[in-house]
Amino acid sequence: MKYTQGIVSDWKNKLSNLLRSDLPGRVAHDLMSSHHRQDITPINIPTGARKAAVLILLKEDGDSWMFPLIKRPSYDGVHSGQMAFPGGKYDDTDEDMIHTALRECEEEIGIKVSRDQVIGKLSDLYIPPSNMHVVPVVATYDEEFQYKLDEYEVDQVVEAHVSQLQDPANHKEYHFKTPKGSIYKTPSFDVHGHTVWGATAMMLSELLILIEKLK
Repeated sequence: MKYTQGIVSDWKNKLSNLLRSDLPGRVAHDLMSSHHRQDITPINIPTGARKAAVLILLKEDGDSWMFPLIKRPSYDGVHSGQMAFPGGKYDDTDEDMIHTALRECEEEIGIKVSRDQVIGKLSDLYIPPSNMHVVPVVATYDEEFQYKLDEYEVDQVVEAHVSQLQDPANHKEYHFKTPKGSIYKTPSFDVHGHTVWGATAMMLSELLILIEKLK
């Protein structure tokens, strides 16, 4: 989908207003989640879930928007090697979840984002395999991305475009194996040959629905 310059020039205010309205939440999430994920995800996020935040950092790029995704290193854990947004666990010294997202972004990929660049948040998301309650924070960025990676946390950065995600040719099906050995299929996005699935794809699904409303 192409956007006129008029829409692009005013997108920050419009998207900010949408982020502060009624969000599609689980309806959007389920579009990019497996039936298995839907079955094991409770309606309400458990009160004992560990808190975390991620940063969706949008930058205008022609008639679309781009944002950095990270590829996690391989390790002995449920999210090994997966594509994700910069982010991580809430720290007791963090002011709030926005602080967590901004801090983690700077620590992981070296981009410092100020609080006044934050335009809102997407719906909170629960990740059953890691018992994580994730807050997706959305911010804008006008400068060139200059990355400085924490190699312990980040294997590489992949710059994705909203237009890529809107292209049906990049909508795939991914088969994953649970720790117990069961295999399930789930919708996914292909971004420059990288498979984006799970919580990251679910958050992107909600973002895309909101961007469609900018027309």
